Amino acid sequence: MENQEFNQKSSIMQKEIFEQPGVVKNLLERYIGPDERIKIDLPEKIDNIVIVASGSSYNCAAIAAPLFIEFADIPCEYEYSSEFVLQKKHFITPDSLYIFVSQSGETSDTLNALKMIKQKGVKTMCITNAQNSTMWNLCDYRVLSDAGEEKSIASTKALTAQILCSILILLKIKAKDGEDISGYLNTMRRLPAYLERIKCDFDKIKAAAQLVSQFNNISILGNKNYYPVAKEGALKIKETCYLNVMAYPFGEFMHGHVAVLNQKSIVIAIIDEENAEFAQRNLKKIRQDYNPQIVCITSVQDVKSGDLNIYIKTKRKLKAIFGSLLTLQLIACELASILKKNPDKPHGLKKVVKD
Repeated sequence: MENQEFNQKSSIMQKEIFEQPGVVKNLLERYIGPDERIKIDLPEKIDNIVIVASGSSYNCAAIAAPLFIEFADIPCEYEYSSEFVLQKKHFITPDSLYIFVSQSGETSDTLNALKMIKQKGVKTMCITNAQNSTMWNLCDYRVLSDAGEEKSIASTKALTAQILCSILILLKIKAKDGEDISGYLNTMRRLPAYLERIKCDFDKIKAAAQLVSQFNNISILGNKNYYPVAKEGALKIKETCYLNVMAYPFGEFMHGHVAVLNQKSIVIAIIDEENAEFAQRNLKKIRQDYNPQIVCITSVQDVKSGDLNIYIKTKRKLKAIFGSLLTLQLIACELASILKKNPDKPHGLKKVVKD
């Protein structure tokens, strides 16, 4: 079988993961002008945002929505496209902005949601990698995520580009409100070099994948913005390795879900400055009660709670999100190699496009 004969050296997925620093650099050059203004068109007034998407693009929405609330002080919700079309009512004001996210611009569920909401006269925006796609042409406002062609079924560089575009939108909103965003822009400009350092620190990522390969029961834990990062990591391992991986918020995991650790298990924990004390306390209890193997992906240098600790050095949340995401992508890709699976063409999967 193809998957049994797969050689990681031919992985398009790994190549596309490694392209991400360049994708980020190009996007920043595209959208940040020499005058530090963000070159994205927005409605004059926005009082709430709803982000609608499917698959990895939904995880982009789930990562971005709390950032809009935290950094731009604007209410933001997110929904699965397939669930959105089944709802009979949606929250709409004259200044609502509905953002639709799709790598191809042709995702059937997301297009159905877009067409439905447009009938209500709502302002619409898309984030897509496909200029002149159906979604691009239907929306009032458009952001090209410009990641280049993504050939691997498992989305990596396109997702990173979508998240960055979401952050640029929220920074444009802050700037429109008269706030100084120069510090945030400087953080984003340092992002390509930061991602280069992470992708080059491959020994621990390989060691983590080797450790994870010994288990069929895998739980990935994260808080707040990092919970959808954990979900995306779980999705990548599911897509590429066909393992039943689950993602949970740290606290919620302790309410019953933790019982899965009665089986032979491994836990992957994402830890940052905000949740470090809480996460380490829970991991200590998890180890005492169940003694699973633990891998920590952490931006906090003194965290030593794992059997293996991967340090993604930064104090900036907007960088750590990308760092933890890239690390999980590389673990999934390397894990597929160890298990002799082809991450580029998972059995039974294809990118979902319009009917």
